[in-house]
Amino acid sequence: MKISIFLMKYPAALLAGALFLGACSPGAEEAAPVETTETEAPGKASLSVELAAVEERVIPLKMSVNGSLAAWQEAIIASQLNGVRIDALRVEVGDTVKKGQTLAVFDQQTVNADLAQARAGVAEAQALFDQAKLNADMIRNITDQGAVSAQERNQIMAAEKSAQARLLSAKALQTQQEIRLRNTVVTALDDGVISARSATLGAVPAPGQELFRLVRQQRLEWQAEVTDAELARIAEGMVVTVLNNDQTLMGKVRTISPVINAQSRTGMVYVDVPGAYAKGLKPGMYLRGEFDLGEQTAAVLPQTAVIERDGFTYAFTLDEATSKVQRIKLRVNKAQGEFIEVLEGLKPGDKVVKSGVAFLAHGDLVKVIQ
Repeated sequence: MKISIFLMKYPAALLAGALFLGACSPGAEEAAPVETTETEAPGKASLSVELAAVEERVIPLKMSVNGSLAAWQEAIIASQLNGVRIDALRVEVGDTVKKGQTLAVFDQQTVNADLAQARAGVAEAQALFDQAKLNADMIRNITDQGAVSAQERNQIMAAEKSAQARLLSAKALQTQQEIRLRNTVVTALDDGVISARSATLGAVPAPGQELFRLVRQQRLEWQAEVTDAELARIAEGMVVTVLNNDQTLMGKVRTISPVINAQSRTGMVYVDVPGAYAKGLKPGMYLRGEFDLGEQTAAVLPQTAVIERDGFTYAFTLDEATSKVQRIKLRVNKAQGEFIEVLEGLKPGDKVVKSGVAFLAHGDLVKVIQ
């Protein structure tokens, strides 16, 4: 009776003891290993994938090159006076100017005084010439050859010519002073934008010293450095797309350098970029451009099907017999929209894994979904 009550009260303890005695008793059979349901069944696909075929498409043929923006022509405006100070500056760097607009003014008092002196010299020379001419005319009107000696006649005629020469010299000096007076006002040589200013208020620049630098007509050009092999594919008038972050500017090849650099084996291509200044581009910016070379038929596949690893480009094809993927090394060209051109490694009609290739490795088992 007591045993029955004990069994009813502690059934779990009794069961554990029985199992222990059975395992320790001699002649007991080895227990079979317990199977677990968490172990993955062999041959199970690691990823579901979708396939895409390599296609032949007509794509735009473009050539990408880097280059710098520069002024189409940059005019240097220099001082033409000597010993005259700058009294006023009318423009700053970045100002847009018109042809003939005043940029700076030199001191005019000294120049006006020199001009007044030159005009007085002209008046004096004119009076002397008039007197000499009058004397010469009188000698020329004398018909009696014996009235005036030959020596006196020659002296009077020489005096006329000398007075005439002094008058011409005085007039030239006056013209020179008038030019100096005009040069006291420095003006823009063309429409454009001031790109540099070295003029300083109160300074006395030497003749020929640069005062301002002007980008003519606010016109910029993109200067691309192209290899000699690529240069043969470019022609004047060809359309070029110049890219600046999210900005796109359309340009046209203006001219091609007639020489090739012997060291770098490259030549310069000069591309007009209308409206570059208006869009905030500046000379000296380093930009990428694309030359439009027409169209071509090429093998392409989706960009999502390729992956970059260790500096190489790969895609994954499928072995239908084993449902395993194989990694294929490719040589590709630049992307064309959502596709990328394949140069080597695949041919049109080959099927590749369309997406999710970053999670795949060579030999992975996959499941194809339609």
